[in-house]
Amino acid sequence: MPVYLMSPPRRDWRLRGRANFKSRGAGDVDASRARQEWAALATAIVDAGGEVVVLRPGDETLTGLIYTAEAGEYFRDAQGRPHFLLSSMAVEHRRGETDHIAAFIENDLQMETHRVSTTWEGQGDAIRTAHGDAIVHTYGVGADARTSEQAYREVAAMLSPQHIQIAFRAEPWFHGNTFLQFFRCGRDHVMLVCPEALLDGEYERLRAFVGELPIVELSRADSERYDTNALQVGTTVLAPSQFSDTARDAAEQLGLTVRTLDLGELFSKGGGAPVCLTNRLWGLDVAELPDEVRWSLRPTIEAHTDL
Repeated sequence: MPVYLMSPPRRDWRLRGRANFKSRGAGDVDASRARQEWAALATAIVDAGGEVVVLRPGDETLTGLIYTAEAGEYFRDAQGRPHFLLSSMAVEHRRGETDHIAAFIENDLQMETHRVSTTWEGQGDAIRTAHGDAIVHTYGVGADARTSEQAYREVAAMLSPQHIQIAFRAEPWFHGNTFLQFFRCGRDHVMLVCPEALLDGEYERLRAFVGELPIVELSRADSERYDTNALQVGTTVLAPSQFSDTARDAAEQLGLTVRTLDLGELFSKGGGAPVCLTNRLWGLDVAELPDEVRWSLRPTIEAHTDL
């Protein structure tokens, strides 16, 4: 059962940093609708065969906490002990998240945490391939750059035995998961990628890394609709309502079922679709989770927080 870390919006959630191309031009958000969208996604994950670990929201300044893809990465050491590598955010309004996440991981999940010494935004720039045991690490060059080039040398070997670092154009793209995704079904796999996002020569390096894997190339327009930010849970793909026909066909040809969700507040305004709103805890057994943090057992935001 795949397990995902998620953090719900507060009742007073708003856009604070406006640090991506979606949120910069967005109007005011409706926090009540955002909470409904978030709960619908969490429930859809459970319905598709996954589980959600609910990270309680922090204070009113941590408005980006709901986009937990950037929280970091769960891993096990050589002895099989669970650890969590904490991210180090690039944008000012998200830097306070690390302490809040660390307290939850250490106290509620009873795991050891580690901090990186350079800017690294977790699964936003650590994209698992179709097999799950290899990671494509990304960093941007441009106005919207987040994860630093140096972070790769610090985190890559810790998180997976196979890895590569790829550079992309950080405008409008700001994380690797905004232009790169892998779907899988049994022995069949496919990579979705927007070649225009990659710097010269990087697409060829990426293709060599994934080998004979089928590739679906996305246009810039489809990429900006976050085709690669659709979340696969089991044989279901949870996608924003703007999901393109190209990406839908790729998923359905593998035998996957596509379910679209209205994310008008969290995605269209906030800039984060299902992948951004989740952090997959790869390799964590659901039996290791305390009951009080499991969405399937307490499926309302109010059961987890009074904020």
